[in-house]
Amino acid sequence: MMEESAEDIENPPPIAASKTNPHNNTPSNDPNKKIKIALLSIFLLTAIVLAISLGVSFQGNPSNNVEEVGEGEETPELDQTTPTVEAATYLVSPGPIPARIRMATPTIANGYKSCADLKDDILNALNHLANTIIVQQSRNGGWYEHHGCGRDDPVLILEDSLDDTISAAPQMGKVEAAATMDDSSAAAAAYSGFQSEAVAKEDSYETNNQVQGVDEADFVKSDGKHVFTAYGDVIFAWNAQDAEKGLSITRMPYNDTSDKDCPHFEPMPVDVIWGEDDVPSIEPLTEEVMTTNVVSPDAGATSSSGSPVRNRKASMIMPMPCYKPKPQILSLLLRGPRLTAIVSEESSHYYSPFGAETETSTLYDYQELTIKVYDAENVPLDGSPLILIGEKKIKGNYHDARSIDNHGIVITTSQVNTDSFTNELYRWRPQYCGMNSTEYEALAKVTALNKTESFMEKMMKDLELELDGNCEGIFQVASIQAGDSKEVYDSNLLDQFVRVIGFDMDMSTNQLANDFTTSSSGTFAAGWPDSIYVSEGFAGVVNVGHSFNPSKNSWEDSTFVSGFDISGEVPKPFAFARAPGRPLNKFATDLYDNHLRIATTTTDWTNTDSTTVNQIFVFEVPSEDQGREMKLVGETEHLGKKNERITAVRFKGDRAYVVTFEQIDPFYVVDLGKHSDPKVIGELEIPGFSQYLHELEIEGDSFMLGLGRQDNGIKIGLFNITDEKNPVQSAFHLEKQASSSAGTDSLAFRYLPISQLLIIPKSEWTWTEEGNFDGFVVYSINSTHITPVHEIQHADSRSIYRGCWYNAYLRPRSLVFQSKLTTLLSHSVLSTDLETGDTLFDLNLDRALNNTECHGYFYW
Repeated sequence: MMEESAEDIENPPPIAASKTNPHNNTPSNDPNKKIKIALLSIFLLTAIVLAISLGVSFQGNPSNNVEEVGEGEETPELDQTTPTVEAATYLVSPGPIPARIRMATPTIANGYKSCADLKDDILNALNHLANTIIVQQSRNGGWYEHHGCGRDDPVLILEDSLDDTISAAPQMGKVEAAATMDDSSAAAAAYSGFQSEAVAKEDSYETNNQVQGVDEADFVKSDGKHVFTAYGDVIFAWNAQDAEKGLSITRMPYNDTSDKDCPHFEPMPVDVIWGEDDVPSIEPLTEEVMTTNVVSPDAGATSSSGSPVRNRKASMIMPMPCYKPKPQILSLLLRGPRLTAIVSEESSHYYSPFGAETETSTLYDYQELTIKVYDAENVPLDGSPLILIGEKKIKGNYHDARSIDNHGIVITTSQVNTDSFTNELYRWRPQYCGMNSTEYEALAKVTALNKTESFMEKMMKDLELELDGNCEGIFQVASIQAGDSKEVYDSNLLDQFVRVIGFDMDMSTNQLANDFTTSSSGTFAAGWPDSIYVSEGFAGVVNVGHSFNPSKNSWEDSTFVSGFDISGEVPKPFAFARAPGRPLNKFATDLYDNHLRIATTTTDWTNTDSTTVNQIFVFEVPSEDQGREMKLVGETEHLGKKNERITAVRFKGDRAYVVTFEQIDPFYVVDLGKHSDPKVIGELEIPGFSQYLHELEIEGDSFMLGLGRQDNGIKIGLFNITDEKNPVQSAFHLEKQASSSAGTDSLAFRYLPISQLLIIPKSEWTWTEEGNFDGFVVYSINSTHITPVHEIQHADSRSIYRGCWYNAYLRPRSLVFQSKLTTLLSHSVLSTDLETGDTLFDLNLDRALNNTECHGYFYW
């Protein structure tokens, strides 16, 4: 493959040499010379074809034949810690169809001056995808020529399987004093002191956001007056201080599967009975069946004990494509009097009645998303729904959402259905039967070229890329790769399209009802976005691509950040950066003082000294007149011991706190005050590892609380960072044989700075009817001790193991109103007095819905 500049491609040199003798102007008429030239041309052409066919490499399998450097040139060495600045560079796609592929450089943030340029890039990407398939299939020509025609393909494709693991759970429905206490006298004294002192009245109901001033979408939101929570296809709302005053129940519209859609299946009669002990169970259905849909607010808000309840008949889930699942509320945003819900319905391309004809789409969107805006000020508590003010359908599958003041941001992704473009190119297709490789390539080329234009036009329409003839808001299509390689790593540059959708959360009621407008920008990517980072005026889509290391002749992970300017009404491409390695999660990216900081781990399994390198990279964000490149201005040395990788990171101003792990848990304090010279100033080694770090202050001293794992249990460590050069672990607590989702879900974590209480979910799972626990633990925190105070159990062990539940599941969240703790988990909401541990109310959401379904406890 050859590397060309844009100028070279737009103005290519002459292909054929002149027949004029360079030493005189007399044309040559020597017939022998013509024969010699013809033979030489055939020889050279044959050599070139062989060289290309042997040298081509494909995604994930780069060629070992690296193009040689010209005489007199030095072999380029790629510095794995310092990304190089590259101009717009194109690579030539291998194969019979001409195509040029742009490499990802800062110039891709220029967007498109015209939609015609975007269409041209999409055509090149499609031609490149066709090339990779044609050349790959041609390589198997010998097999097809000797085995005839058929569907069996000699290429073995191994797909990674995903192990669906259910997080363990722990004990239910009531609050008890913590069973496990530190045996030391100091811990006992701390617990005793907590019990004897009145808890300060405290409110804490905001989302545990990563960036101050940027509200993250979540399943639970509160304005201090009401609590709103998404539970499957229902939004519940109640008075924040007392749910017994009643509920608002808002169901998403849903057309249930009818008998005519599924003529070959009959409902499976079951009846869900609520016993005196509040344990739902299945019993045979009698002739008489109640069909009540909504109970009174009193029934939903009172204690869950009571008389058995008769419910309507439940139908068996029909297999695809007959059964269409209920809508799902994916997240909520709250601003003033407006509650915004992102609601998903399964795409009709995945679920449709038998015999229904659907047009083949160029997208694999499995969700049909709608932004719904409700009145959050006038909340009815009589069981009736919230008032819907406006709604707007948006494209893509939901990824994340944020709000900054009145500016709402939703990130979605659409997977492009390139299979519908390439499915006629595979050699097992009957039209290629009996052909040799040359004949196959010729026909496959024509087949692809006959489809590229129409597929591109339909894709533009399906993705709604062309808005008012303007494509400026789209990053230029490029291969997410870097380094001195002449190969295109990714075969499919159009795999995913990531949208950044903006809307005004303060739109008037009339606008929301009649003219609900959104604006969008986007970028193509070769895979699912790794993470999203949003701060005021900036949104970064973080993708993991690849960089070529010529010294090892191998590809390595590299992080690419596509930065969007979201300060205006319309998001637009803004800047671009690349760093070696792979980030851990959203906390690995941070914007401070006009500099973007990224913490990554680079893995090299062939390195016998150390398989990992952990670093923080610092990039200067350009101003409007400084181009599109976020320039690398500083980087740390390797953080951690050999073979360790980053397990937790938290940026706070001009400091970063990093935890690495393999056998021990080094904790590092990194000084980022000088952007060009970030360096470690403090270090601590302890057992276990942290997954989430949270800064707090106790009696004027600075601490970092780490939540993680040790010895198959929950580890909570308190690091005193007042003396940054000598951090110490001043307190430690271990919950054996338990887990907490707060380690990987920061929105489940809550710390109360006034009362110095930590609230996190805890789960224990035994795979039997006994010993299961799913609930929360409240810990008292001081500078030297971490003491369990209350355990709040949301379901008894037997019900967790074999109970019947609605097909929804509340992720663990906690809110505090005047020192009254509200915990939401699985299928219930509990309120607990933080001083006494008494239960104030117990809201069973399944009972409030007159649940008639029977699903497992951990329903996702």
